[in-house]
Amino acid sequence: MRLLLSPLSLLALALAWPFHSLHAEWRVKTSKAIAARSGAVAHAVKTVADGVGAPLRLHLVTFDRTRASLRVIDRADPKKPASLPATVAEGVRAAGGMAGINGGYFQRDHSPLGLVVSGGVTLHPLQHARLLSGLLVATSRGAKLLRTAEYRGGSGVREALQAGPFLVHHGKTVAGLNSTRPAERTVLLADRRGVAALLITGPVTLSRLGTLLSVPGLFPELKIERALNLDGGSSTALWVAGDPAPFSHPEWKRVRTAVAVVPRR
Repeated sequence: MRLLLSPLSLLALALAWPFHSLHAEWRVKTSKAIAARSGAVAHAVKTVADGVGAPLRLHLVTFDRTRASLRVIDRADPKKPASLPATVAEGVRAAGGMAGINGGYFQRDHSPLGLVVSGGVTLHPLQHARLLSGLLVATSRGAKLLRTAEYRGGSGVREALQAGPFLVHHGKTVAGLNSTRPAERTVLLADRRGVAALLITGPVTLSRLGTLLSVPGLFPELKIERALNLDGGSSTALWVAGDPAPFSHPEWKRVRTAVAVVPRR
C-alpha cells in the first residue's frame, strides 16, 4: 500500500531531520588517557567529528568532587594591577592545584569583567551584560554553574567567576549561539550534582560546540547538564600535573584570572 503524506507532514519531517542527524553524526573518533599525578584528576584527549566540519580536538579534565574542589585565582599584583607576571600554569601550581584553566574576561588594563570572588573576597562586582550570562559559584557544598539571574550571593560564597555565554542548559543547546566565528574555547562542564570537568578545544564556533556538548552519551565521563563558556581564543590555557611530566597548553597572552582544581579541605 502506498503511503501518502500531507504537505504539513512533509514539512515536519524536513524540519526534524536536520536536528536529528546533527546530533546523530557526532562521534568520538579517538580517546586517549593522559596520566595525571593525582588520582583525583583524570585527563583525556579526544578527537570528535560530525561528518560535516573538520575533526575537533578536545582536552577533558574530570575530577573527583569528594577529593577536589575549585578555586578562582586572581593573578594580578595588588600593587601593580595592570601587571600580570605569572602564567596560568604558574598561578595554578602556586595555588597547589592539580589542574587548571584560564578564567573570565578582562579589559585592556587587565581589570576583570564581571563578578570575581577569590577565597571569600570579592575582587570585582557582578555585572549585567549579554555576554556575562552565567557564573561559576563555589561554596563548602561544592561548585555549580548558575545563570546570572539565579545568583543570590551571600557569605557562603567562597569562589565565583562570571563569564558566558551558556552553551548547554538542562542538557540542551542554548539557542542563538554564534555560528560564524571559530576559536579555541575554554569551558566548565556540570552534571546534576555540580561542576565536574574542565574542557579546552581546538577552533570551533560556539554554536557547533553547544551542539556537540548536548549530544546524549557522547562522553561517558559525565552527563552534561550545563556548560559555561569562559574567555577563549588567545586566552585558552590548560595545565595538568602529569606523571611523569605535566601537560601544558599555554595561553598566547597574559590573562587576569584562572580556575584551579585543588585538594578538598
